[in-house]
Formats: sequence, C-alpha cells, structure tokens
Amino acid sequence: MHKYLEVAVSSVWEAVIFNVVGAIVALAVLIIFPVSLGDSFGFIILVMSTGLLLVGGALGLAGQASTRKIAEMLTRKKVDPSSVETSDLKAALYALTGIMLFAEGAVMSLILG
Repeated sequence: MHKYLEVAVSSVWEAVIFNVVGAIVALAVLIIFPVSLGDSFGFIILVMSTGLLLVGGALGLAGQASTRKIAEMLTRKKVDPSSVETSDLKAALYALTGIMLFAEGAVMSLILG
C-alpha cells in the first residue's frame, strides 16, 4: 500500500508542475494570440492530460503478460519481473496525473464557461 501512496503524492506534485508550466505557456499564448487566459490554459491542460493518459495506457499495456511474451520473442531476452512492476507504477502515476488534469479542465470549463 505504501507504493500506491507514493504514486498518489507524486501525481499531485506532477500535476502542480504541469499547472505551472501550463500557466507560463498560457501567458505566452496570451501575448501572441488574442484569446482569453482561461481558454488557452484549459486547452493546454486538456492536451497535457490527453498525452499523460496515452503514455499511462501504453505503459500499462507494456506490463501485460502477452506483451511481455512478444517482447521476449522479438528480443530473445527474458523480461525482468521487477521492471514490470516499475512499469505498472509509472503507468499508474501518469494515468492518475492525467485524470487529475482532465478533471481540473472539466471543473474550469464549468466555472468559466
């Protein structure tokens, strides 16, 4: 259970970092294009959350038994079980962060929309 708590805390910190980066990019977009800050920030958050969910899904697929067998056949090397567990934790981290950012974007659209 301790590992999952670490993943949750890491996801929160990662979401904070993505929000800071998103705010800086939104301010840069505001200078270049005549759009509102909320619209540009919401779009940036949506793109970031989609990317994180795709990466999390890909890493989650990498931990599946069938994918490991295909990798072993193609590379002719055994897959280390500890790397599978690390891959699963990374998948959970990215997916949880993506879900948090997506929910944040949804709440922003309800408040600002």
